[in-house]
Amino acid sequence: MRLTVPAADPRALARFLSEHSLPGQRSMTAIDRLRRQRLANRPLVPGHAVRLTTPAERLRVKLTREATDEIARRGGETVILGEKDRVNAALAITERDKESGTMLLRAEGWRHYSRAFGFRYIKLAYVYGTDDAGPWAVRVPGTLATLDEALAWMEPADVTKARTKGRRIWRQGDIYAIETTAAHDGKGAEDLPDAHEWRAQTRFLIHQPEDGRRHRPVKLVKPVRFVRQRVLEMGRSGARAYGD
Repeated sequence: MRLTVPAADPRALARFLSEHSLPGQRSMTAIDRLRRQRLANRPLVPGHAVRLTTPAERLRVKLTREATDEIARRGGETVILGEKDRVNAALAITERDKESGTMLLRAEGWRHYSRAFGFRYIKLAYVYGTDDAGPWAVRVPGTLATLDEALAWMEPADVTKARTKGRRIWRQGDIYAIETTAAHDGKGAEDLPDAHEWRAQTRFLIHQPEDGRRHRPVKLVKPVRFVRQRVLEMGRSGARAYGD
């Protein structure tokens, strides 16, 4: 005999589960609470309509769209696809620093590669935020579960070491300027990416990305040396890359 489950009505569903000795929540209140929790944690899947009932849910969807749009613009994956391009998982905000607006977005699920290779369970993670030039996004290891872990992983060891010694640190995009001695002033400038320029005579660090964004010039009156931030390359590669 085929049973018809009254899934739409929490009260009827609770009674049905109890009458047929089926596993699951056994009260209308518990079922309703569980559904609200799932809605709050549901990843934003393209083409999937979600009824937004609270300001917090609407804000979450807005921020998720802004972040995933920027990640996609930079060549990052925003969904994990199964067979026939079915979306098995999509990026969702797992943590957000309200003061800075910086967020960690994650997704994990089974990705289908090919009929010969089959499926592989993968994890994606990105850090997204905004600065004086607008939005930015970088890819970090999917094993990182918190925003603090991701930010710590992104920071070069030289920067962390300098901070523990009480040295001043300036940052512009993916470049850190670390206070140093006069003998080492300007060290690392020769390795700056093309979008950066160190003007030693005027003591300005200039950053003009190729996509047209513009960072405010940073005046560095102290002797400094430069270190580049390291992140993962966008896309499916596990190679290291440089940030914004």
